[in-house]
Amino acid sequence: MKEAKRLSGNQINWNQVYYFSEVAASSSLKDAAKKLGVSPSTLSEHIAQLERDLEVQLFFRQHRKLSLTPEGNRLFLRAKEMFEAGQRLIDVVSPVPLGCYPISIGLVPCPSLQIAYSVITDYSKRYGPLSMKLFHSKHQGLEASLAKAEFDFGFSDRKPERKDLVYHCISVSDIRFYVSCSHEGTSLTDLLGSMPLLICNPEPNSRTFSEQALIDADLAPNSVITSDYPSSLTELCERGLGIGVFSEEVFSRSESKRLKALDTPRGAPKLQDHLYVLWSKEAENTEAVRHLRELVLTESA
Repeated sequence: MKEAKRLSGNQINWNQVYYFSEVAASSSLKDAAKKLGVSPSTLSEHIAQLERDLEVQLFFRQHRKLSLTPEGNRLFLRAKEMFEAGQRLIDVVSPVPLGCYPISIGLVPCPSLQIAYSVITDYSKRYGPLSMKLFHSKHQGLEASLAKAEFDFGFSDRKPERKDLVYHCISVSDIRFYVSCSHEGTSLTDLLGSMPLLICNPEPNSRTFSEQALIDADLAPNSVITSDYPSSLTELCERGLGIGVFSEEVFSRSESKRLKALDTPRGAPKLQDHLYVLWSKEAENTEAVRHLRELVLTESA
């Protein structure tokens, strides 16, 4: 018996992979066929041919119901990522609408991070409904991911060093030190000797400029707690378990009744947090970045 010839990678019918991903997404041959503009029988034959070419079963078929096999599930996840990346790639060079792909956003944790969340909320309300993927990142990782088109745009407390990235400042806010109202009347100097600083920071092994400024003013904290998530730090602060290093603008929006800003000791530096939105120059033609620029440039005008 003659052995069937195996396909090489460049012989795979990628249209069939796309058809498969549409069927997998809808879990219905009929619905996928209607969306693709082909008959269910034609679509079924394409799927069957793909299974023969790949030598795997992609779907369990029971009474007209389709469910993915483990192999089919793995292919669907990878194919979904691949076709989303393809849409993003074409969107860079073409103004033709391609439909919605998930917007990928990188976030560098910082005292003004919640302002970035507010911008994302406004973006979703104005241009949604749409899917989003949010990733916390270090600043250098954010720059690299923007340059490689892994993120559509991102937020950081630093300007980019790369010349192929564009940035726009969306917030400048004073940084204040906050404690639970149960510690009212105690000075920052006294509290630093008994309580940790609570700082939003993605790099726990490096000092933030807030820590360094305190050290320069001979107000070095005995301990520091860092987190990527501002809400966890706010909760610790409200429970009287630390000194929160928060953006004054973020705090004013929260209207918290359980925290009080500490008076800054004489000689202590004035601290500010800048929040920037970043994107790649090559991505300025994409729908995601066009909408972003429309949103942030209009609000800052």
